[in-house]
Amino acid sequence: MTKKIKFFALCLMILMALVMQNCGKKGEKVVEISGSRTMGPMLLGLAESYKKNNNAALAMQELGSLKGISSILEGKCDIASSSVKMPSQQIFEAQRKGIVLKEFIVAYDIIIPIAHPSNKIKNLFQGQLADIYTGLIKDWKTVEGKPGTILVVDRDEFSGTRLLMSERFFESNTVVEGSIKKKTDTDIIAYVAMHPTSVGYISQRFINKSVKALNINSFSATQENVEKGYYPLYRELYLYVNEKSYKGNVKSFIEYCMGKSGQDLIEKTGFIPVNRMNIPTK
Repeated sequence: MTKKIKFFALCLMILMALVMQNCGKKGEKVVEISGSRTMGPMLLGLAESYKKNNNAALAMQELGSLKGISSILEGKCDIASSSVKMPSQQIFEAQRKGIVLKEFIVAYDIIIPIAHPSNKIKNLFQGQLADIYTGLIKDWKTVEGKPGTILVVDRDEFSGTRLLMSERFFESNTVVEGSIKKKTDTDIIAYVAMHPTSVGYISQRFINKSVKALNINSFSATQENVEKGYYPLYRELYLYVNEKSYKGNVKSFIEYCMGKSGQDLIEKTGFIPVNRMNIPTK
């Protein structure tokens, strides 16, 4: 009888341990990350790497930077990823709601204009690119290219990349009427690769041989040229979190992204780690 009791007690202990383990997993809070589609592949890799050594569940939605920022202001996510600095309108909204946001620059990115491989144009000056997107330049012959109406390919209204290009480089929120709207960098590449008179812009991380990268101001899109101040199209990549939520796995994940292991992984995904970019003083 004693042996049976001991056996029963051992089985009960094992069962309780399994139940407690399962309860812990079910009760585990999922860290919700929402925002940038450009940053999506990078954050997915960081999340998978982080989960290997941490008891954490992370879920990610790639809805666009501006939707990600809206989500964190509405309390619908824990971390917002954005390829553009939070716009002043959202900053005011956060202040109105009494939300204190912590901002982290997690990486740098270089943006490149692209054209069809058959396009003989190799370079555009920044002003020319801006004039193309605002509709002042409509034909390739104006920039010494083969005559043909320029098909302007732009990102959609939720894109941080689009907002950044409009405000920092085009200096206008009005893009030429009739421009083609695409959700992601890969969508833009696919369109430009199929349309010989089109032009677009993408994160350098996504470039492939199906399209042609154009120089800006006669300089190629290299980190060295950015650091020397020669190539202007670069940006910071951000993570935002509500200060009240900056604890547990939310804090730990961001610290992982900013630490050596995370920054090394960021470099492997095609972006530039924050401590390896020497930005010129503006």
